[in-house]
Amino acid sequence: MHINWATSVTVPEYPSAQLQQALWRRISEATDDDLLAAYLLWVEGQVAKDWFLEADDLVFGLGAELKDLDALQPPPLSTSPFANDYHAAHNALRQTLLQARSTAIRSKERARTVYGQLRDETTGEVKARYRQGVDVADSAANSMGDLKDRLVRADRAACEALARHRNVMHQLALLEAEMDRFLDSDDSIQLGDIHAMTPAAFEQAVAALAKRDGFRVVREGGGARDLGADVIAVTADSLRIVFQCKHRQGGVKKVGSPEIQTLNGTARPQHGADVVVAVTNGTFTKPASDFARDHEIHLVDQSRLNRWARWGEPLLAVLGLQETPPRITLAHTA
Repeated sequence: MHINWATSVTVPEYPSAQLQQALWRRISEATDDDLLAAYLLWVEGQVAKDWFLEADDLVFGLGAELKDLDALQPPPLSTSPFANDYHAAHNALRQTLLQARSTAIRSKERARTVYGQLRDETTGEVKARYRQGVDVADSAANSMGDLKDRLVRADRAACEALARHRNVMHQLALLEAEMDRFLDSDDSIQLGDIHAMTPAAFEQAVAALAKRDGFRVVREGGGARDLGADVIAVTADSLRIVFQCKHRQGGVKKVGSPEIQTLNGTARPQHGADVVVAVTNGTFTKPASDFARDHEIHLVDQSRLNRWARWGEPLLAVLGLQETPPRITLAHTA
């Protein structure tokens, strides 16, 4: 590149005639090296300014995305089987957006610093900056390339995370529609209907749910001499499950420890149970829960019963005895 007086230059107009004359005088005294150095310094300043504006736009855009994300309220855990999927998707996106925004803020401040340093150099010997052999490795402007790379990576990570989030939201919408169809079918049993049942009808409902899971039911209801086994079912893997059913009118009362102790004393010795389950439409007392945990008895309370009866989640998955693939797969967020 070569700049000299043959180059067409339009000098800016200033309201002060004195400033205009001083500018003309400085230009008339400038050598080719002076003009080239001034031009190169101006270019570096423009690069820093452009990167500052780009980082500022990214900070603003990511802030808007975070605000929109905060406005998306996942359904409560008690009302949707997909609540955990919503929370996981939102948290993954939020993490990436916050990381990208932090990078953009740091890049913005770095560009501001570089621009300020370059501006300060206009009052010094500009030619010295561009002389052959001058070491400018520590120059602030030298970081512009790395700053640009960081901005590009942050922007790309945010765009990819937003695309993943949109895909997950779409999949969840399809699953919600499928769930709505299941809830309207005869296979779904609502908690309100269960609360209104008689104890005998509750036992029949538990047997029906076992059949829905594909179990072979060998006892569908208890009686005076059932020895704690109201329902007995066998899984496809030949696991023998013994259920004790404790219905609570309206689902408001708790099942206590004595009833769980009775079940423990008969389920395995008398009925050959591989898996022992106490199921209620109410809840369990803390002593009952502690005893069940110590003696490997699985408890299905109102919350778990809702997952099994209403949402159609398999019992073994509800009990944590069977691994089920996640409904939504979230890619790792860098």
